[in-house]
Amino acid sequence: MDVLTPRGQESRNQEERAIAIWQARFPHIHYVHTPKDSPAVVDAVLVREGQIVGVVETKCRPQLTVLQFSMDYQSRWLVTKKKIDDGVQTAKALCVPYVGFLFLPEADLLLYQTIWRPNHGYVCDITVSDTRTQATINGGSIVRTNAFIDMSKAKFIGGDDNDGRADLGAVPISGEEMGGKGRGGTPT
Repeated sequence: MDVLTPRGQESRNQEERAIAIWQARFPHIHYVHTPKDSPAVVDAVLVREGQIVGVVETKCRPQLTVLQFSMDYQSRWLVTKKKIDDGVQTAKALCVPYVGFLFLPEADLLLYQTIWRPNHGYVCDITVSDTRTQATINGGSIVRTNAFIDMSKAKFIGGDDNDGRADLGAVPISGEEMGGKGRGGTPT
């Protein structure tokens, strides 16, 4: 599995940093991993007071600054369409929201956004296209159907190591993901 390679372990360390940022801001909502030694269809569930309140897809993009993500990629996060479909199906089965966590290690910044919500369906803009992308964290290339999630309304949390390195102005103030309001809103 890719997570067992050096690049996979680096990504795993970045994911742990993202989780630490989440837990520091929302200690009452626990990020609970799915097994990393098997191909689970989602990365985690969010648990509050012993109850699952969300399903999570987490990605780290170490090569991107906030400004690059905002300007060069128009704040669109690439995730395979299959991952989105699998995550939504899992969230539907559990009757909870499906949430995307995008961590930018360069800025020590976690962006989070609800992608799908029970009784509402998709709650963010997603464009689907067949594109050539990196096959795995370890390289290679492949053409596959990808989803481009508009993260321009995502909320964000800067970690302690942020030290103003993120151009927070590149992430607009808006969104109502998980019941919060504006930048760094509080999930319900």
